[in-house]
Amino acid sequence: MSLDRGENQKPTGGRVEPLLDDLIQASSYPRLLGTAFLDRCSPPIRRIWDYWDSRRGDQPLPGRRDIDPLSIPADLLPGIMLTEVLREPPWLRYRLVGTAQVALRGRDPTGQPVAGNYMGAHLGVKPDETMLNYRIVIEKRVPVYTYNPVVGMAPDGSSLRQSPLRANSSLLMPLSSDGDSVDMVLCYSELEAP
Repeated sequence: MSLDRGENQKPTGGRVEPLLDDLIQASSYPRLLGTAFLDRCSPPIRRIWDYWDSRRGDQPLPGRRDIDPLSIPADLLPGIMLTEVLREPPWLRYRLVGTAQVALRGRDPTGQPVAGNYMGAHLGVKPDETMLNYRIVIEKRVPVYTYNPVVGMAPDGSSLRQSPLRANSSLLMPLSSDGDSVDMVLCYSELEAP
């Protein structure tokens, strides 16, 4: 999988990966790119967007150094994740996972690769769609808003019984140490517990 910005095709084990725009067009996964989500998102999603946007200053993208968990509104912290972009497999690794994100998964994926540990894996959400969301953020350097409700795992970790905790939508936002290459992704999921 190519996660380097600007590489639309990359030989992988004797095959060439499809162009990113072709993958996006072929996907039926519910997502919006850029700021198209702002007129339809919930207030918590808008607040995390406003936080990310304010951290940019004059830069095209904020860096990890600009994100201070203590400055993020306390009610949003449980839904936050920071994902590190790696230069080789496993490509993406969870660096910080909020408590509500942990509860939704039924375990803490901090330090683990995204592949196999992403939200919705227990429901059969295809890893290709999750990885495509990250790839879009990394290569296009734009936020990705997803609006696919995902019900969390039961407290015993079973995927056969579902707990009422659910994510209604998520926003993935790029972070860059050098202002150009995305090396981390800030994610927030709007979580609901009836």
